[in-house]
Amino acid sequence: MPRTDGGASRLETAADTDRATERNGPASNADGDAIANVTVDPASVDRATELVSLDAEDEARLDSLSHIFESARSELPEDAVEAACRHPAVSTALDQQPDASTRDLEAAQSALIDGLEGGRTDAAFFDDRLSSPAIATLLAAGPDAYIGSFGAIYETLLAELGADVKAEFGSAGGDGVPGGDRNRNRDRDDDTGSVDAAGGDAVDDAVDAVVDRTLSLLRLTLVDQQLAIRSYASAHESQVESYERQLEEDDARLAEYESRLEEQARTRDDRENTHARIQDTLSDAANSTAAVTDRTTEISELASEQSNAMNEIASEVSGLSATVEEIASNAEEVSATSERAEEIANDTTDTAEEAIDQMEGVEEATDEVTADVEDLRESVQKIDEIVDVINDIADQTNLLALNASIEAATAGEAGDGFAVVANEVKSLAEESQEEAKNIERMIGQIQNDTEETVESLDTANERVSTGVDLVEETVDNLERIEDSVQEASTGIQEVATATDDQAASTEEVASMTDTAMEQSQQVVDGLGTIDEHATTVEDLLEEIETDVRRLSTDAN
Repeated sequence: MPRTDGGASRLETAADTDRATERNGPASNADGDAIANVTVDPASVDRATELVSLDAEDEARLDSLSHIFESARSELPEDAVEAACRHPAVSTALDQQPDASTRDLEAAQSALIDGLEGGRTDAAFFDDRLSSPAIATLLAAGPDAYIGSFGAIYETLLAELGADVKAEFGSAGGDGVPGGDRNRNRDRDDDTGSVDAAGGDAVDDAVDAVVDRTLSLLRLTLVDQQLAIRSYASAHESQVESYERQLEEDDARLAEYESRLEEQARTRDDRENTHARIQDTLSDAANSTAAVTDRTTEISELASEQSNAMNEIASEVSGLSATVEEIASNAEEVSATSERAEEIANDTTDTAEEAIDQMEGVEEATDEVTADVEDLRESVQKIDEIVDVINDIADQTNLLALNASIEAATAGEAGDGFAVVANEVKSLAEESQEEAKNIERMIGQIQNDTEETVESLDTANERVSTGVDLVEETVDNLERIEDSVQEASTGIQEVATATDDQAASTEEVASMTDTAMEQSQQVVDGLGTIDEHATTVEDLLEEIETDVRRLSTDAN
C-alpha cells in the first residue's frame, strides 16, 4: 500500500497523545453505556452538515472515490484500531468491556469506510455507528482518543487519493484535466504560449481536484466527529445529572444516618440510665437481703433462748414431779413432816411462779419470732418485687438488643461491629433473666418455709399458752397443797389425792414442755433454712450485679 511522510506525522501524533495522557491521565469522563444510549436525530445531523458546509457535490465526489476506499479497505480498519489503542485509556477500556473487543472496533471502523465511500449523511448511519459498544467505548476514553483514531484514516485515504491524482495526471499527458472536476479556459497569445498555458491549467486542475476531494472527505469525517462529541457531551451531562441525584440521595441518607446516630446516642443514654437503676435496685436488694440475714440471726438467737428456757422449765417440772412422788410415797409421814411439806410447797409455788414467768417470756419471745417472721415475709415479698423489676429490665434489654441488631443490619458492613455488641447484650440479658427465674424459685421456697414457720409459731403459741395455763393450775394446786398441808389433820387420803392430782398435772406440763421444745427446735431449723436461702439470694444478687456491670462495660 502506498505510504507518504504521513507515517512520521502519525508517530508524532501518538507521542503527543502519550504526553497529554501523562499530564492529564486517561480520559474517563463519560460511561460507554451512557454514550451508546444517546440518540442521533436528523436535526443534529443537519446542524453538523451545515456547520462544515457539506453538500450534494461533496457526496458526489466521495461516491466517485469508490476505487480508493476499496483499495484501502483491507488494512485501514486495523490501522485505525492500532492508532486508537495507542491511547492507554482505550486499550484499558477494551480489556474491561466484554462486548467491545478490538475485533468489534475494527468492524465499526470498516462500517465507517463504507459510509464515507457512499457519502452517507443520514441520521440512521450515525446513530448506528455511535450506539455501537465498541465506538461508545472508544469515545468514552475521551474525544481526543476518538478523534486521534482518524489519523490513520486521513493518512491512508489521502495517500491513496494523491496516488490516484498523480496517475490521472500522468495518463492525461498534460492535456486532460484529472478527475474531470473542473474545466478552465485560458487566453492564448501564440502557439507556444498555448502549450504552456495548457500545462499550467492541468497542474491547477490537479491541485483543485486533490483539494476538493480532500475537503469532501474532511467535511464528512468532521460531521461524524461533531456528532460523536455531541453524544459524549450529552452522556457527560446525563452522568453529571446522575451524580447530582446521587449526591442528593447521599445527603438524604447522611441526614438519616445522623438521625439514627442521634437516636442511638439517646438509646445508649437510656441504657446507661437503666443500668444505673438496675445497680441501685440490686444494691437495695442486697441491703434488704443483709437485713433479712441479720433479722433471721436475731430470731435464731431468740429461738435458742426459748429452747434454753424450755429446758429449764422441763428441769423444774421434773424436780416438781419427783417432789410430788416423794410426797405421795411418804403420805403416812405427812403429819410428822407437815411443816417440811409446807416449806416444800412454798418452794414449789415459787418455782411454779418462776415457771409461769419463764413461760410468759417464752410466749413473748414466740410473739417476737412471729413478728420477725412476718417482717421476713415482707422482705421476701420485696425481693420478689425486685426480681420482677429485674425481669422487666431484662425484657427491655432484649428489646434494645433486637433494635440494635436491626440497625446494624440496616447499616450493612459498617454495622457489623455494632451487631456483635447487640448479640452480647441480648445474651447477658437472657442470662440475667434466667438467674432472676432461679431467684423467683428460691423465693417461692422461702415463702413456703416462712408460711410453715408461721404455722409452727402459731402452734407453739397455742401450746405455750396451754403450758402457762397448766403451770398456773399447778400453782393453784400447790396452793391447795399448802392448804392441805396446813390442814393435814383432815386426813392423809386428802393429801394423797392432792399429790396424785399434782403428779398428773406435772406429767402433763412435762409433756407440753417437751412439745414446746420440739416446736422451738423446728423454729430454729426453719430459721436456719431461711438464713441459707437469704445467703443464696444475696449471692445471686451479687452475681447479677456483676453481669450488669459487665453488660454496661460491653455496651460502652
